[in-house]
Amino acid sequence: LRHKQLHIVPSLLMSNQVELRTGIPDEMADPLEDYFCETESPYWGIMQKEITDPYELFGIFPDEVTASAALSALREDFNGLPKDFELTEIVDAEWQNAYKEFVKPWSDRQLHWIPLWERNRLTAPEGSAVVYLDAGMAFGTGAHETTRLCARRLLDYLEAHPDAVETHDLIDAGCGSGILALSASALKFQSIYGFDSDPEAIAVCQSNSEENPHLVKPEFVVADLEKGFAGGRQGDLVLANIQTDVLIPHCYSLTQGVKAGGTLSLSGILTEELDQVKAHFTEQFSTLRPEAKIAIDSRTEGDWGDLLFNLS
Repeated sequence: LRHKQLHIVPSLLMSNQVELRTGIPDEMADPLEDYFCETESPYWGIMQKEITDPYELFGIFPDEVTASAALSALREDFNGLPKDFELTEIVDAEWQNAYKEFVKPWSDRQLHWIPLWERNRLTAPEGSAVVYLDAGMAFGTGAHETTRLCARRLLDYLEAHPDAVETHDLIDAGCGSGILALSASALKFQSIYGFDSDPEAIAVCQSNSEENPHLVKPEFVVADLEKGFAGGRQGDLVLANIQTDVLIPHCYSLTQGVKAGGTLSLSGILTEELDQVKAHFTEQFSTLRPEAKIAIDSRTEGDWGDLLFNLS
């Protein structure tokens, strides 16, 4: 999976499932992916094994009736969908591992993400910061653009603060499968706190942490964005790879959760939403930290962007 995220919900993974699948033109991939992200679709996803391969639209459903209804609903918003979809019955045990075909290693500078099942086959260069991961089917693959944007900000922060690993507090807000928190641990950060409102996400975090005994174990807890920063908890670096419709309502908690002189990295933002999120967080920082100077930076990858707020 190179550019598209894998959207699959564990509660659907029961016996007698069916799959709908069809090839789609390249120009339909991004609109469909954005639609699935915005609607938090529990059924549909886009797959592409390699960047040169065609895109495929797929859906996993508990039965044919649900599949037919979901396809009809999707056609209402995308009337250019192909007429023919392949319908197949899925054996649960086969699907449990099918997503692995689309999960690829990823690296930037000294940081390397290696799928757990590739541990014995792939070797990172000596001195690398390595994380072995199985994000599972519920939380994407880790190689989505938004996760990579956050990971690069983490690496940038370390380059700007080479002594940060011993004394700086890092917070991974909405930690999902724990990829960013474990990456911080691989980079030798000592104080790492990750939280997510989904207990299943925290279970995956704990599992991934156990598969990386060479790393300092981050603190993972079940909490939403209010409880996660409760008690005045703050980080020198706060990473939040969360979609816009969650970031904006919880803007106060996120801006309050950054220490004086700290850094907030936001990702999970569609490029057309960057200005909206930037304006909202800039106003909140100005209200909460009127004495602080705020430097703002943004990057994009595909249809996704990030925002970085440096306080001084």
